[in-house]
Amino acid sequence: MRRIVHIGAVVATTAAVIPALAAFNPAQAPAPADPDGGGSTTAPLIVEEITPKSIGRSSTIRITGQVTNTTGSALRDVSVRFSYETYPFTERSELDAFSSGEGAQPDVEAAEVELGGPLEPGESADYTLRADASDLALSSWGVYPAAVQAFDGSGDGIGAERTFLPYRSGDGAPASVQIAWVWPLMDRPQRADEDTFLDNSLVQSLGPEGRLGRLLTAGAQSDEVSLEPEAPAEEASPPPSAAESPSGSPSASSGEAGGSAGGAEDSTDGTGSDVPVTWAVDPGLLADIERLTSPYRVTDDPQAVAEAAAGRGTSGGDAAATTSEEASPGARIWLEQARAALADGSVVSTPYASADIAALLRHGLSEDADAAVSLGRETVERVLERPADDTVALPRGGLMNTATREFYQRQGAGTFLLRDDAMPAQSWVEHTPTAQAPLSLGKGEEGTALVADSSLTDVVSRNASDPGEAALAQQRFAAETAMIAGEDTDTKRTVVAYPTSGWNPGAEYAAGMLEASGSLPWLEPVDLSEVEPSGPDAGEEREKLTYPKRGTRAELGKDYLSEIKDLRGRVRLFNSILVDGEDPFRPAVLRLESAAWRHDRDLARPARVLVEQAVERDMDKVRILPTEPVTLASATGTIGILIANDLDNHTVRVNLSLLSENPERLSIGNYEDAIEIGPGRKTTVYVELSTRVNGRTMIQMNLHNLSGEPISEEQVLAVNATGMGSQALVISGIGALVLVVALTPRALRKWARNRARRDSAAGAASAGGGEEPDEPDEPDDDGEASAGGPGVQDNDDGSTSPAPTGSDADSASSAHTAEDEDEDDDESGPGNTPAGR
Repeated sequence: MRRIVHIGAVVATTAAVIPALAAFNPAQAPAPADPDGGGSTTAPLIVEEITPKSIGRSSTIRITGQVTNTTGSALRDVSVRFSYETYPFTERSELDAFSSGEGAQPDVEAAEVELGGPLEPGESADYTLRADASDLALSSWGVYPAAVQAFDGSGDGIGAERTFLPYRSGDGAPASVQIAWVWPLMDRPQRADEDTFLDNSLVQSLGPEGRLGRLLTAGAQSDEVSLEPEAPAEEASPPPSAAESPSGSPSASSGEAGGSAGGAEDSTDGTGSDVPVTWAVDPGLLADIERLTSPYRVTDDPQAVAEAAAGRGTSGGDAAATTSEEASPGARIWLEQARAALADGSVVSTPYASADIAALLRHGLSEDADAAVSLGRETVERVLERPADDTVALPRGGLMNTATREFYQRQGAGTFLLRDDAMPAQSWVEHTPTAQAPLSLGKGEEGTALVADSSLTDVVSRNASDPGEAALAQQRFAAETAMIAGEDTDTKRTVVAYPTSGWNPGAEYAAGMLEASGSLPWLEPVDLSEVEPSGPDAGEEREKLTYPKRGTRAELGKDYLSEIKDLRGRVRLFNSILVDGEDPFRPAVLRLESAAWRHDRDLARPARVLVEQAVERDMDKVRILPTEPVTLASATGTIGILIANDLDNHTVRVNLSLLSENPERLSIGNYEDAIEIGPGRKTTVYVELSTRVNGRTMIQMNLHNLSGEPISEEQVLAVNATGMGSQALVISGIGALVLVVALTPRALRKWARNRARRDSAAGAASAGGGEEPDEPDEPDDDGEASAGGPGVQDNDDGSTSPAPTGSDADSASSAHTAEDEDEDDDESGPGNTPAGR
């Protein structure tokens, strides 16, 4: 009934004030101008600080900020006004509607201040508004609409900001709500292979003003955690006084801490103690930061790498252009401070590089999922020098299907940090359910789901780093939690503040929210480990675990993971030659399987191409060194084949395979085919060769793993044989013997013929008077004399005359015929000459 009365009052008030607000229309405010042409985007109205964040009866509200003339002409008689509404919000959803500009601006004036003098174009002026809470006539506990507005002398609006006034006095003060903070230290994977970074953004992020730097120092809540270089002792600055404390700190918020601006009631609005924080870390990010502490390389243009690979239709080709960088001092300081800040707090972790567990399980990569968890645990303990809590699982995006839940359960998890899309409130529940709920693990086992509220997540995940955003964002956080606490319920509830993994808050905003968690009277900070289901009805307000369709659509897809599977095949082949089961590319593959690539596909492909190139480079470092052609000067010989292992940190074991192109000509003897080579070493394998025939023969040389798979490109060795082989000698000897046997009878016949002629000539000379005639020329094989020709004879004076004719010629002819017949009958060799000759 009270809610209905409040709604009616709000409607009536709105109807009454709309005509009065017609003169102020933020949509008609002058557009920001840039008189200097420098591209300035300064807002015309900035709210820098609102104190206290919640007010009591005796509080004094103080609002400070700045007005800037963003028009092209001077503004005169500028004033700033603080207005509010006298009726509180009744539903949490009204906060979003009011922030987005729905409904009329609050019109009950609480304070106004005029700025002195005209405001020239581009000129700014500070303002301070003060109002006593006792003058506001707020009647009940709740969150009230408020606004800060700037006008010129004619009443035209210059700028406006909407905000909230949480009022903690009056009737209806609720019981406190527990709040558990989960503080993310996460980022996308920064490296491709172990030594090559995709860009150099991580170095900037680790600095005092960088995203990870701000998250670390704000979450640590300690002045001892600092990323600034240490100053000499004599130059160290003294602790800030109360007047110098940063905005949002207990000393600055004197109205909350019970200072002079407030009354005794405000003393309940600040405790000054640290708020428990559970650090959620990505082990892959810790490893990336650790790698920055030694020299590294940065890819000059990742997109060019991807485009070149796409143009070739392959990931091969020239290595990407990189720039060498020195070790980062900022990375070393960040790690040192992180070890100190996280030493005593609660730490939970994702799998290595926030691997997309749901996608890996869906596409048959469960081994990679197991490796991501084990490597993640090892990395956290090595880098932070302390373990993470293995009983808490952080499913990506706070969503989890049954397969993912069973996987984390096998890994030892019993508590699961989820978003409320995974376990939404029952339709009949009108308030914010408590975060903790029992979760069935099957077979009678029960775990715990800790469900982060999505609206609160949106509020705390704001950037709020631009001028004026931090104060308004902190007021929205105070209003959101106050509305949760004020909901009608009789149970003790817990809310989990769990920003998104890419949270990038301003330093002031991040620190201010933690301070508010400890100071706002309706919040009770607790450690995440203390949140457990309680009572017999725990969990009834939430639906059972569900996996929305958007969870499946968001996973890494089949096509992308198929490319990773191909890469894993090359990695497996490389690993097969390493001793002791080493897997040096496992972290790189897991980084490629990160859920971060769901939303950053532009860098996913260059990262994969760079890893593929790194694998191929390392594969090529185990090789047979080119060899000059070999010459064998004898039937056998020994050659040396040089094999190199140019890997710096790995011992390899390979098999050498040799194959002769023509085994009948050149055969390969025994050699040591299984070889183990240390890092950066070379070894020579000696091989015996034997040749049977002179000539050139090619030997094919390959390196394989122990399973016979080739691991390098084939090399070819030319062998030239110049010495006679044994078989060739035998064949030549037999040929020579056959030739001798075939020619001997003919030589003997020729010898016998010549001898018979000499004997005949000698007998004729004796019968003719004792004068031995001149020995005729020996006929050649054709039976003709070597000097002269047929029908020619020599005269005494040396001249020639025709051969004799008639009886003399016939006698000569008859004699020659008889000799020829004797020669034809002579087939038995020497000793068969007729006796009469």
